[in-house]
Amino acid sequence: MNAVSTFMLSAGYVLGAVWELARYAAQFGWALLMPKAVLAARLMAAESQLAVGLNGSGGGRRRRRQFSPAFRILWVVLSKLLDGWEDLVHLMRPETVKSWHTRALRLFWRWRSRPGRPPLYSEMQQLIRQMSAENPLWAPDRIRDTLLLLGYDAPCARTIRKYMVKPRKPRPQSTNWLPFLRNHLDVSWAIDFFTINTLGFHHCEW
Repeated sequence: MNAVSTFMLSAGYVLGAVWELARYAAQFGWALLMPKAVLAARLMAAESQLAVGLNGSGGGRRRRRQFSPAFRILWVVLSKLLDGWEDLVHLMRPETVKSWHTRALRLFWRWRSRPGRPPLYSEMQQLIRQMSAENPLWAPDRIRDTLLLLGYDAPCARTIRKYMVKPRKPRPQSTNWLPFLRNHLDVSWAIDFFTINTLGFHHCEW
């Protein structure tokens, strides 16, 4: 009886080993038929988890695994590019990777919707300064129209005004007609404002 049980146990071990070897051979043959990019991605998935497992296995006490930001970004990318990535997850659950993806999207759109306008690149800033320095009478609207004619993606006039060269002595603001008349009212009361043609085609001024 003992010999039969020993034989059955040995046969079970042999059959198990043969089945496992056959499974390894099938996986190896399937890997040979895979594209190199897919095989490299699967290898990266396995090695990244192995590195995290080895780093977290130190010490006697079992501690919670800490996934680095780079590891999370890697698995977010793998989940979008690799088919069947759920079968390659061993250290965490697929729901955890999906939550990382949701968090990454939330941070990305928060960065995209941040207040304020993005700063201009250095070439555009230098071009605006050069044009305003060489043409001190040009307004921001004129500089913007010139940039559009040159084929640039010109910013708005308010942004252009920030990067214009400020003159050392700003020009005095021009006076309109109402302050002019008030300032010269004592000497301009006899100005001819109206002209009427008479029957003899003579000008009568008022």
